[in-house]
Amino acid sequence: MKKGVDCVGCGCVLQGNKVCLRTVWESDLELIYRLMTDVSEKGEYWLMDIPAEPAFRRGFVERGFWHDSFGRMVIQNNAGNMVGEIIYFRNADYRAGYELGYQIFKREDRGKGYMSEALALFSAFLFESKPIPRLQVTVVAGNEASRSVAERCGYRYEGTLRQAAFLAGKYVDLEILGLLREDCPPLSV
Repeated sequence: MKKGVDCVGCGCVLQGNKVCLRTVWESDLELIYRLMTDVSEKGEYWLMDIPAEPAFRRGFVERGFWHDSFGRMVIQNNAGNMVGEIIYFRNADYRAGYELGYQIFKREDRGKGYMSEALALFSAFLFESKPIPRLQVTVVAGNEASRSVAERCGYRYEGTLRQAAFLAGKYVDLEILGLLREDCPPLSV
């Protein structure tokens, strides 16, 4: 992985071999909202959470989807296509660090290594830019693809939250995987 500071006009903040991550532009809003709410492309582990469009747009207008307790970047492949998003958020005021969430929007773009590279870049970036000791990812128990992405990036299983989320008409367990600052490889130039 390499750190890119604005790769050749595409606005990338973080450049990898397969993907680049950048902040959200106003011109992205319609496409991102359409992609993130397209239920037909969601897998079996998607937790049904569709933000209202006015609230989604307000989040951009107020803070550009980037502030101390929340941040969103889009994931582009080498062809410049938006393939996913990755976010950080504070899930509780008393916890140190952030929780990360991520998704590849379309089935055809999954399994290509985009998310593993994006998560590694994003994690290293957050540790280098914020005074935090840890990051965590929460996955639905049984979602081996998402868990594998986190584990490839150094996240370790820390525990299970039993019946913590409602999915497809029943309560399911969530697995927490954590990454400490000292376990995260730095961004390299």
